Amino acid sequence: MPLLITAMDSAWVELGLEETKVRVVVIIELSQGARAGSTPVPTQQGDVYLEPDSTDRTTCVALVPAGRYWTGFILGERTPDQASVRSRFVRWLGAGLGPCAFYATYGTPSRPVRRWLAARKWDLALYRDAYGIAGERFSSVDLMGDPRSDWYWKSVYSFPSATVACLAGRTAGCRAAVLDGADAEVGDAIPRVVRLEQRWWRTQRLLPGERFLSDVARAVGRDRFLRFWGSPLPVDTALAAALRMPVGEWTVRWQRGYVRPLRLGAAAPLGASLLALVLGAVAVVSVALTASRRQVR
Repeated sequence: MPLLITAMDSAWVELGLEETKVRVVVIIELSQGARAGSTPVPTQQGDVYLEPDSTDRTTCVALVPAGRYWTGFILGERTPDQASVRSRFVRWLGAGLGPCAFYATYGTPSRPVRRWLAARKWDLALYRDAYGIAGERFSSVDLMGDPRSDWYWKSVYSFPSATVACLAGRTAGCRAAVLDGADAEVGDAIPRVVRLEQRWWRTQRLLPGERFLSDVARAVGRDRFLRFWGSPLPVDTALAAALRMPVGEWTVRWQRGYVRPLRLGAAAPLGASLLALVLGAVAVVSVALTASRRQVR
């Protein structure tokens, strides 16, 4: 279809891609409307990616469900001449490339990097374009709703403790949220399938994680990012070298660009904590002495 080919070419150019070592095959699944007396064909509930493997090291496949809205646009049921709609369609296609866009841009990652991302279902590298699917400021944080609602806070506290600590601006929490999965033992069995659920942001370990590696690449430049991408060193060491600062510290600064730090309550100062321990110990000793005296009498 001319419309689809033109839009895909535009998305490819916007990502700055030309000839690549890893080619990308995009399969767009159109939404099937239910017909009277027939059984509708089941559709994918989320994007699916097939990474390059030992049988084909040069191809990454992206299966992207179009949904009813974009299916109507592709089939000409919606006005394709509107510039704003066409622009959003190109952005949607570019975002739909997911991990395949990283393969096309930077080639195959080193084994430590690939295992780290595979253990996390590539949640830190869903968008190769730092501007994402719906504009520069939009991210998975916006999908959680209004911070003034109870539902928002229920969502926040459903995340792992490291994720919540990072949202509060705590360096150790951010480091743990980024490096979660770096020590995972992920086999190299084929096929290498990455499957995203519809509500993928609810299982993220870093918010907005889908932008993280694209922002890292933009911040450090192509050469430093490529050294990280292909590094045989542990992920922590390689990433810190690319960032030129500890991972947790850089991530705290990065996250502030998307979300205000949560207030989880101030941590007690070290001096106050030590004083409380001493007073507690004195109280325990006093009670023990009093009890022993009573027993002697």
